[in-house]
Amino acid sequence: MSTAERGRSNRPISLLSALYKLLTKVISKQVERVLDAEQPREQAGFRKNYSTIDHLHAINELIERCSEYRMPLYIAFIDYEKAFDTVETNSLWNVLQEQGVQSQLITLLRGIYASAQSMFKVGETTIPVKICRGVRQGDTISPKLFIATLEHVFRKLSWNDFGLAVNGNFLTNLRFADDVVLLAKSAEELQTMIDELDEHSLKCGLKISTAKTKIMATAGTAISLRGTQLECVESFLHLGQRISLNRDFPEEIARRIRAGWSCFHRYEKFMSSRTVEMEYKRALFNMCILPAMLYGAETWVLAKTTERKLACAQRRMERFMVGVRLLDKKTNAWLRGVTKVKDAVSSARERMWAYGWELAMSTNVKWSRELVEWRPPLTRPAGRPKARWRDEFQKVLGTCNWQLIARAKTKKEWIDLTRCRML
Repeated sequence: MSTAERGRSNRPISLLSALYKLLTKVISKQVERVLDAEQPREQAGFRKNYSTIDHLHAINELIERCSEYRMPLYIAFIDYEKAFDTVETNSLWNVLQEQGVQSQLITLLRGIYASAQSMFKVGETTIPVKICRGVRQGDTISPKLFIATLEHVFRKLSWNDFGLAVNGNFLTNLRFADDVVLLAKSAEELQTMIDELDEHSLKCGLKISTAKTKIMATAGTAISLRGTQLECVESFLHLGQRISLNRDFPEEIARRIRAGWSCFHRYEKFMSSRTVEMEYKRALFNMCILPAMLYGAETWVLAKTTERKLACAQRRMERFMVGVRLLDKKTNAWLRGVTKVKDAVSSARERMWAYGWELAMSTNVKWSRELVEWRPPLTRPAGRPKARWRDEFQKVLGTCNWQLIARAKTKKEWIDLTRCRML
């Protein structure tokens, strides 16, 4: 990699004074309520009561429905080049005014950005550089300013009839900060959406990367941007989860197991030491290693084979913790009695049930909840569909109306039903 390429791929560390951070924290609290009220449910980044899981589940549910009903689906994973560093500050002030931020706060922010400069120290030489664009790295208010700018871009788009009709509403995009997913029912529609988004994004200083933007479609298609054909992929890593149209959860779970092992090896000396008390190993396993293995488990469709893989990986880690080998012929019950760690399979299922309860009880009409309740107005083709996310609840409860039962129970009572599944 050349020096120029390394420079484009890396960012210097930005250091801000504690007093400045305190000031922008106060400003952020003042504008947060106003800007959040202007954000649609499509945007889940840096918002209270939203998470990456909401959008991961929404995408998985959408793919599940389109697969079950044989509906065409065209997805574009949009990547902006240096998104936070390229926002035009002149357009930013108009955006804040448009979205109802007080003029005094806008004036204060303009003053902060007008005098912004960075100091580069090379040896004994200090070089001042005036900052003319972009939101500040490490600034508490920067994420809010960026998503406000992105919302301004999307408001300029006339996509009333684009996307997929879900319960009377059209779903055209899902956003988590600068991670944008466009959804369309045809290649022509997706091409139009990408072109229009690129046109209006450039006006605010945001440029879509032709190299990193990927297309995923149920049928082969050629989508281009500024004369460059975009790559069509079978799977894509989005918000930390591998998304694919064939809903390959075994491969995603294998990825999570590898992530768990990566975390385990980071602390291997500690975890395998005979001088460290088991209670400390247990705490580290439950707080660091298990979450790495189970990220996104709320959206999984578990099968017996994947459950066995999770269990086998965990038992191997536990043997390292205790200091025994397979040849020692210690039973799984004995091993768990010594480590007393949380069970990975049970924890994955509990996460899924807890998320199902939260969706059922949610007062916010998120797309994740809307898609769970969505039934396309089509006749489903004959034959048994692939395992679905909601099948877990229906199998245990014996009814399709699992959300009604969830609303009648506390979260603990609802999660306790997972024991019925484990028996």
